Amino acid sequence: MAQATQNTITKFEIVGNTSSSYPLIIFFHGSGDSCKSWGALAELLRSAYHLLLWDRQDPYVRTDVAISELLGFLDSRDTPKQYVLIAHSYGGTFARLFLEARPHQVAGIVLAETGAEPTIDARLEQRQYDKKILGKKPLVVIRGNTLKWKQLQYDQAIAAEQNLASPTLLMQKRLMDATDKEDERLKKAQLQLSRNNRYVHIPDVSHDVIIEKPEAVREAVCWVMEHLQTGEGEVREEEIQVQARGEDETVAKKSFGDRLRGAKKMSLRGSLSKLFKKSDK
Repeated sequence: MAQATQNTITKFEIVGNTSSSYPLIIFFHGSGDSCKSWGALAELLRSAYHLLLWDRQDPYVRTDVAISELLGFLDSRDTPKQYVLIAHSYGGTFARLFLEARPHQVAGIVLAETGAEPTIDARLEQRQYDKKILGKKPLVVIRGNTLKWKQLQYDQAIAAEQNLASPTLLMQKRLMDATDKEDERLKKAQLQLSRNNRYVHIPDVSHDVIIEKPEAVREAVCWVMEHLQTGEGEVREEEIQVQARGEDETVAKKSFGDRLRGAKKMSLRGSLSKLFKKSDK
């Protein structure tokens, strides 16, 4: 059953499997959005995991005030202080500030289309990278295709001109290529947060990857859960290129799906504890 709590500027809703031995998953939505954007993903995760949907109802709330309210809510609950963070877009700013405030309580992170918002203090950001603040805790960075619709418009314009690009279109293409390259750089920079990371590129979705392809984000969450505190003895750095559809999926993705199905079977047998050893989170 969902439990909802509303404060002055934020609302908290806890759903999912209350008996899960995995850390509580905290959702950080993007700017001008709400936790409704997480609906499809939450539905995919709720049978296996305990979820906290955190709504920042005031779009102009100061980041420190919002994080303080979130921490106060969590501290007031008599539950294990272990969390996996999942953030989309501007929500990444709040996730990074949460990580800064409580690094010992964060067991893993999924960052979906975050990193392009210049809202974190540059010194704080660099300090987190230099320290590799997550250590060997699992991190997944997901990149969609922010320019997906611009690319479609460009392709249509080229087709209309019978594949003969005008100077304006050529300039637009150069700008798009430069923007895409910078977007990739910013997304990959976040991998510096952890020595145990995975980078997933899904080129056939837009910035709204959590809505357009929630199953891919679910796999990222499950990968983090599978590798909680792989940490102390193992370091991974993986890069996955997710193909467009179905039978074209990569072998790496299929093998991960096999591991995920195995994990679900273990869950049904009540053996989740074998997959998770509590960290200092």
